[in-house]
This record gives sequence, C-alpha cells and structure tokens, in this order.
Amino acid sequence: MWLVFNTPELVAEHKQHSKLQLVPTVISPDGKAMQDSTPIIEALELLVPGPSIHPSGVAAKFISQLLEEFADEWGNKWMMHYRWYSSKSGVDVASYSRRVAVERKSGAHLDTEGLGEQITGLAQAFKGRMLDRGFTVGSNDRTAPIIEQSFLDSIILMDAHLAKRPFLFGRTPSLADFGLAGQLYQCFQDVTAGELMRLHAPNVASWSERMVNPTHVCGGGFETWETLAETLAPFLSSQVLMFLRWSDANSRALSAEAKELSVDFGDGKVWQQTVGGPQRYHAKSLREIRRKFAAVANDPVLHGVLSSSGCLEYLAESAASKL
Repeated sequence: MWLVFNTPELVAEHKQHSKLQLVPTVISPDGKAMQDSTPIIEALELLVPGPSIHPSGVAAKFISQLLEEFADEWGNKWMMHYRWYSSKSGVDVASYSRRVAVERKSGAHLDTEGLGEQITGLAQAFKGRMLDRGFTVGSNDRTAPIIEQSFLDSIILMDAHLAKRPFLFGRTPSLADFGLAGQLYQCFQDVTAGELMRLHAPNVASWSERMVNPTHVCGGGFETWETLAETLAPFLSSQVLMFLRWSDANSRALSAEAKELSVDFGDGKVWQQTVGGPQRYHAKSLREIRRKFAAVANDPVLHGVLSSSGCLEYLAESAASKL
C-alpha cells in the first residue's frame, strides 16, 4: 500500500522509520525499513521471483543492472535539473510545488477553512527548500548545458530502441526499465521535460505511461543481446560512458578529499561541481556496481560489449584499485 504524507500521523510514522526524509520508504511486515531503490527492488525480486526482472544471459543481465545504476545516479540529474534548477524551470517549480502541497492535503473536506492558503503556504515552503539544492545533482551554470544535452540525447536514443519493442530488453519489463522509468516518468509528468519527450521521443513518452502498470502488456520474454545491440549499444557508448567517467572522477575526488570535481567529457564539455555529502552515496553505488561486475567479468560477450563501448575501464578491478 502506498501512503501519502497527508496526515500528521503518517508524517510521524515516516520519520520513525526513515533515515532520510527526502526519499520514499518501504516498510516490510516485520518492521524493517528500506530506502534505497536498488536493494528495495532486489529484495522484492527475491520474494516474488516470477516473472523475473532480469534478462537471460550474463551480458544482458549485467547491462540491465548497469542501466538501473545509471538511472539512479545520472538520470536523477535530468529530472531534478529540469524541475528545479534550469533557467526554464519556473513553470515546473510552480507546478510541482503546488502538486506536492495538494498531495499533503489530500482527502481534505470541501468546507475546510483556509485550505487554499494552507496549500499556498506549503507550496512556498517546499519550493524554498528545494531551490537552493542544485549542488546535490551538480546542476550549475557550467553543467546545465551538459545535463540538458544528455537528456535530449538519451531520450532520442531510447526512442529509436523502443520503436521495436515495448520494453528495453524485449516484451517483459526489466530492472533497467523500472530504474529509468522512475526518473523519466517524473520528467514526463513535468512541464518542460514532458514537452520535450512528447515532441522528440514519442516512443519514450508511451513507454513512460506503460511503465505505470506494465503487467497488462508484458509477456513474451526477453531478447538476446544480439538483437538488442544495434540500438542499445549506442546508449552505452555515449550516455552510460559519460556517467561512468563522472562517477569515477567523483570517487577519486572524494578519496583525495578534494573540494571541487572536474571531468572533461571532450568537445569542450567540462563538468565542474562542488564535492559534498550527497556525492559520497554515488561513490558507494559505484563500488556496488563494480562488485557486481567483478562476479561476471570473465563472460566474453559482456567483456566485448563493455570494451567496445569504453565502459570497461571504469568498471574493471584495475579502476577500483586506483582509488
């Protein structure tokens, strides 16, 4: 059951179980709380293993895991940037702040006194809380063009891939679908990013809606990497490679206790941001995806895919040992 923070009791319950107040919380029947989306979905997969969210074949399964990692750690930059920090995000800020405020008051009676003023106050408070947090995703004047180009390049590449199939790995939703949909459905619901998706990537827009309840169209299994490679490999060699370069540089900056992070992506694109608390979680996530890769690193198909895309050097043990 999904619970919205629309009563003081639910707010208090969430605080009781949550270490971080900014992200959703899953509470199991035994009272254990989880907040990280990747272990949450992995735990649920163990409880309900069928239909599986993992494509068959070592290469396809790991690439799905890598794309989910990409979604969590890079895709959130698209969503947060367009919603809050872009030079064009004024309409998004106003719309989403009010949406959150209305959710917090959901279930209110029609005759609730001062309801409009309460919603306006909540919206203003939430907006004020979020507008100065661009550093959490690295959004600033220098990085804004990189984030926005990455979003456009990504949805166009995905659009070509999804033209031939309902989900990223075939006719069944994978871990990668759930990870990317978590970010892109939010983009789809927002004004600016949603308009860009409808305009330039209609297949991605349809997929985003489909992922709200994919069960009624899933069935037919996963494809092999051979049939996926033509349109999915370009996504790895451009967007995922960019993310891994950033993630590796972030880990190195943290290890060196540097205050600034700088990554040269080539073609005049240089990413610069401050290094702080939020980036420590990204470093932890990189260690985890490297751990998963180490377990399957000897697979020849996977090795070839990652090598040709440029991703291998950032996932291999040699990269981790330099930190």
